[in-house]
Amino acid sequence: MNRLRKVTTMLSPDILALARTLREQDLYPDTVKVEYDDADLMLTDAALNAKRMREYLLAQPVDLKNAVHFCGHFHFDGSIMGDVFTRIGHPNFAKIRDRYYPGPTENLVTFEWQHSTANFAKVIDCGLRQHIAEIDRSLCRPRDEKSADLLRAMRYTCETLILWAHRCADECEAEAGKASSPERRHELLTMADILRRVPENPARTFREAVQVIYLLFTCLPDSLGTLDRYLLRLYRQDIENGILTKDEAADYLAELFVSVCAFTSHKSGNWDKGGESHFAVGGMQPDGSDGYQELTDLIVDTMMELPLIRPQVSVRFTKKTPYEIVKKILRCALTDPYMRFALIGDEPRLKGMTEVGRIPLQDALNYTMVGCNEPALRGGIWFGGCTSNGVRCLTNLLYGRTEEVCACGTFDEVYALFEEEFEKDICRILQYMNGFNTARAKDRNVVSSIFIDGCTETGISVSEGGGRLSCCGTNLMGFTCLIDSLTLIRQLVFLEKRIGMRELIEIMRADWEGDEGEELRQYILKKGRFFGNSDELSDEMGRRVCETIWLHTKDKTDMFGNHLLIGTQQGYRPHNVWFGAGTPATPDGRRSGDAFMTGTGQTAGKDRNGFTALLNSVRRLDEHCVVTGPYVCNVYLDESLIRDPDHLEKTARIVYDYFMHGGLHMQINYVSKEDLLRAKQNPGDYPTLRVRVSGFSGHFVNLPESLQDDIIRRTSISGQ
Repeated sequence: MNRLRKVTTMLSPDILALARTLREQDLYPDTVKVEYDDADLMLTDAALNAKRMREYLLAQPVDLKNAVHFCGHFHFDGSIMGDVFTRIGHPNFAKIRDRYYPGPTENLVTFEWQHSTANFAKVIDCGLRQHIAEIDRSLCRPRDEKSADLLRAMRYTCETLILWAHRCADECEAEAGKASSPERRHELLTMADILRRVPENPARTFREAVQVIYLLFTCLPDSLGTLDRYLLRLYRQDIENGILTKDEAADYLAELFVSVCAFTSHKSGNWDKGGESHFAVGGMQPDGSDGYQELTDLIVDTMMELPLIRPQVSVRFTKKTPYEIVKKILRCALTDPYMRFALIGDEPRLKGMTEVGRIPLQDALNYTMVGCNEPALRGGIWFGGCTSNGVRCLTNLLYGRTEEVCACGTFDEVYALFEEEFEKDICRILQYMNGFNTARAKDRNVVSSIFIDGCTETGISVSEGGGRLSCCGTNLMGFTCLIDSLTLIRQLVFLEKRIGMRELIEIMRADWEGDEGEELRQYILKKGRFFGNSDELSDEMGRRVCETIWLHTKDKTDMFGNHLLIGTQQGYRPHNVWFGAGTPATPDGRRSGDAFMTGTGQTAGKDRNGFTALLNSVRRLDEHCVVTGPYVCNVYLDESLIRDPDHLEKTARIVYDYFMHGGLHMQINYVSKEDLLRAKQNPGDYPTLRVRVSGFSGHFVNLPESLQDDIIRRTSISGQ
């Protein structure tokens, strides 16, 4: 099917050609190996990395072959400690990752990636010279040698980045002398002039601001943050002064997006995934107004015209967002062949950050999305240390404390025992989370710490928790399975009295085998009151589980003092499969070893009342907003439901109502079940078919078979 919408072309042929080139080859120049002095080993780690970074960076080639308006991007090669996102050159991180990232430990946790957002806004407004001045002031305060050592290394690295910009300017001037046309010569000299000024000094124009991000992105190549907010002042200024047109601004943004997409090499196993870079637009302003404005619109339109698989973007809706904006973004999400758009609700997210995460509102207002779908603050880091099994506590109770469970006379007594097991698992999860963070902290990152708020004041690196703004939490796999299983215990044993608790557990021990087990399982699948159907019993259980999470986490923090935000996404790794494989049968009819559903919603075959009912259940789920970490609500719609404009209008009204009444997140798969089945059967015929998975997009044919099957099963929700 053709999902491309007709748009008015505003991007220049050069930018579009650059984007098409990226689809076939890498754009970043090959790195040049540098031989370092062995005497460096007598330096401290911070001093060694700062010294070697200068030697490394100034030896790298300046890419002008693929430069239209900007230059200065580069890669780290692992010979020095690079950024805190990729963790290239972080030896302790590599050890803990290799041990705990490839699979579960105790069927409870896996090591997880961390994501952060550079404060590009500060460099744009102040320049690296002000960073250096702030470091100098911090060095004048009494402090220990360890922190002074880090600050000196950060200062040296700021100067290195200025030297790199000047070297890029030199190359532009040299190339201008060989330019084949006056236009190209003028452009190269303009680039050189800009690079002589920024990022050393504050940006004076919109173009200079984009150059700052372009050059510094490698220092923390994760999220662009709230791009429409911190570029708006210069955009409006230049438009008003007549030195910038809308089409020129679109070209500058597009070239930045191409560079961000190109950061992930074709050689990487993550090349085809959209979660490599993720930012946010729109959202609530400090005065309470809605932040979707003309630059937001230009960013969205620019992305729709670019044939790129990333960056992906979350559009933040508030209760003041006009319906027409929601409808436009929904149309983008439904017609973007690269599946880059996600939709999020501001009010519950902000409530979670301020009331659960204890983050000041003025900082929370600048939150963005990073990675697959993790929340982070401008100049802050998501310290989510692990992904965890949310169902283990229930199966530990049912299979390990059977006699106690069977002695319970009421469901409330069963639930009280469940809460005891939940508390044990949360404490164990925190132990692992802090252990992982301790290992990560052994690598004292220098370059990314420059762009994380607070590190200059504390003299502590971002990897050691020196930043002022952090969030943390864990992703609970099997979240819906947990709600459904508790609901089914209450329904079957205590309300309908269809079966006793002991008999239910014995049937589950036998993995639903035998006539009695299969009969009960079929009854559960047909008559079970599953979450996601706007059913009073299961919805109440969902709220009760969230209440339990709140009560057992609200006073807990990680080793850096961050309060927990709980998530439901799985990221790139098939955590739902891994944890499901080690989990015995559960009361919702799930067999031993079956994968959990990803995200928040409903398992295929248990959705009975349609799209609206699903969203009603989800938006009423979490009174405390504790489940506002990396939260994902996947919606699977058959394309036939949206082809008709009336269906699109109806869907837009449902989506608008969802966000106006507390909806937190939505990402949409808009593809026919037939296409998915054919793609699985004949992958060579569908190399570009993309789907949303769990916070990221990817090519369907490259996904693990378990994920393919899950997406196929779930592409059956009706648009009722």
